[in-house]
Amino acid sequence: MLSERLPVPEIQLAAAVIHRALEDAATPDARLARPRMIDTPQGPRRTFTPGLKPQEREEAVRFLLDGAPNWRQAREAWCEIADLCPLRLRRSALARIPHSAMPADIRRALRIPEPPPAVSDGASPIPAMPMQEAA
Repeated sequence: MLSERLPVPEIQLAAAVIHRALEDAATPDARLARPRMIDTPQGPRRTFTPGLKPQEREEAVRFLLDGAPNWRQAREAWCEIADLCPLRLRRSALARIPHSAMPADIRRALRIPEPPPAVSDGASPIPAMPMQEAA
């Protein structure tokens, strides 16, 4: 626990870190950076399109939701500085972060069902119903 009030800039920094994590964790897939190859004089080089890298989004999700000791302690430390309740932050993050953005281990730990597989070939995601025979 902090024995005395922190100066306002430290509180604002902690609040900004938490706010950024919430924004990054809620980033839709369409706004994520995609890897690409570019030609350089030294040869092909891997780079990313503009946007948040998928690994950065996963780290933000883990910071907000992961129950592992290192993530939980980091979340609690930043919340203490920002004078926020870590449990309320976690509940708020659960409401804002799409389940598809959560790593599988976090979904399992939180007992969130796996999202349905993405349909990319134009087929209907609705399972076919058996036809009834005419009487």
